[in-house]
Amino acid sequence: MEITVKEFRIPSCDSKHDLFGIAYIPHCEKICGIFHVVHGMTEYIARYDRFMGFMAENGYVTVGYDHLGHGRTANNESELGFIAHKRGWELLVQDVKNFSDAVKKEYGEDLPYYLMGHSMGSFIVRLAAAGYVKPDKLIIMGTGGPNPTASAGIMLVEIIKFFRGEKGYSDFIESLAFGSYNKKFGGDDKNDPDKWLTTRKEIRSEYHGDKLCTFRFTLSAMADLIRLNKYSNSKKWYKKLDKKIPILLVSGEDDPVGDYGKGVKKVQNNLINSGHASKCVIYKGVRHEILNDTSEEKVKKDICDFLKS
Repeated sequence: MEITVKEFRIPSCDSKHDLFGIAYIPHCEKICGIFHVVHGMTEYIARYDRFMGFMAENGYVTVGYDHLGHGRTANNESELGFIAHKRGWELLVQDVKNFSDAVKKEYGEDLPYYLMGHSMGSFIVRLAAAGYVKPDKLIIMGTGGPNPTASAGIMLVEIIKFFRGEKGYSDFIESLAFGSYNKKFGGDDKNDPDKWLTTRKEIRSEYHGDKLCTFRFTLSAMADLIRLNKYSNSKKWYKKLDKKIPILLVSGEDDPVGDYGKGVKKVQNNLINSGHASKCVIYKGVRHEILNDTSEEKVKKDICDFLKS
């Protein structure tokens, strides 16, 4: 199937930036729907090129954008890793609606709308689906369960931020948040520091050599990240989320973000207990980026099957 790839920009809700977006548009008689991809922390939407092309080949207008503080939405390298002066987490969530409204207006407001978020993006879409947009189906990829230390973590970041500033950095906070991720896969290797991402070494090498993936989160952005996790795992979130939305959770068995499957299953159990229809697939032998691991083709098929079911 012929596909057109279109780049465009729409205003962010921060009124200071234009979100850099991409649309993969299939040339077919009948469009199946709009499929909206929300990327994760310290990456950018073009990393989903293979997947977005695949979804377009299956009849979906597939779209996504670079978050505030990420990719080509950032005005320069100095903005990478900084979301906003205040309530950056909420701006990330609101931009999902901002972008989806623009896309629906362009490609068809009557088309089914499907929403998927990976990693940090999974927390963003969980919150967006509970208060800002109403997807026909929701896919939660590489997510994490409740973190009992979230409130203390936010307080600690805020204290350090008071002394170092909102655009400061903290090795200590980064170590607390991510320091254990590589331990299962051979510890911290300076030449291969991202083993937890995927079993595919060539993907890790590309990631490690990409300046749009290797920047650090500022202290304010770290606080935003923790808040996203906290709020998307709160009792309030489960109550606000429409029980009519079918949900698919997908994660790698060896993904530390999802506590090696245990955190993801906690999310599913909470969804079931609160009356939400959900399905959970844990892929054996793969890590955090299941679309960049040996599970890629199976994940693609499972997502398409879920949308068509």
